[in-house]
Amino acid sequence: MGVLSGKVALVTGGGKGMGRAIARLFAAEGAKVAVAGRTEADVRDVAGAIGADALPIRLDVTSRDDWAAAIDAVQQAWGKLAILVNGAGLTEAGSTADLSDESWRRQMAINLDGVFYGCQAALPLMKASGEPGSIVNISSSFAQRPVPGFVGYCASKAAMTTLTKVLALELAAEGLPIRANSVHPGGTETDMLEQALADTGLPREEAYQHFVGIHPMGRMGKPEEVAQACLWLASDASSFTTGTEVNVDGGSFIRA
Repeated sequence: MGVLSGKVALVTGGGKGMGRAIARLFAAEGAKVAVAGRTEADVRDVAGAIGADALPIRLDVTSRDDWAAAIDAVQQAWGKLAILVNGAGLTEAGSTADLSDESWRRQMAINLDGVFYGCQAALPLMKASGEPGSIVNISSSFAQRPVPGFVGYCASKAAMTTLTKVLALELAAEGLPIRANSVHPGGTETDMLEQALADTGLPREEAYQHFVGIHPMGRMGKPEEVAQACLWLASDASSFTTGTEVNVDGGSFIRA
């Protein structure tokens, strides 16, 4: 029996990268998983590979209507919700001097607003479910140690990290058994990393080695390594942990 047996989870960004790894691991550990993402074909593929305990949901996290429909679909399917993982994210390069309004708003809309909307939409069902719950928000090592040239991404992830802490305090003040924490990956082998490398304008291998260089362990992470941290936060094993930042970053945060 898995550590999430009997739990219901919703994972955004579930069609690829970290979200896909999280959805697969949660299902392997006994959870019923709503695999949510913007690209319907991707979430259907992931849910189909998991099987009967997965529900594909097309979800644009910047849309309150989509969020309402997603939560309703989970309620109709399983009647409850214990775990929310806000994994959808976007990174676009740009300095404070030259980042466009459109890029700033896009990153804020997905990385910050989408998490805010998701928490607001999911909490009523999580509270009504009457069981211990966990919200896991995927932030970034760049929220803790920002780097030049990614102002929108760094700012949006830092704001989302603080949102998570405020939520943790509010839930605790209500006496609810629902926790909120953030996970901070370093460079991780995903499509989003490839986009970040391309956005530097450097040759791919040069950009890759530069990113590797900010990780004392000398390599990039794997989506499955991030998923393991999310599993711990989602499970009852972390029942006394809320409002914290869990780093999965190869030592990036503590580098010299």
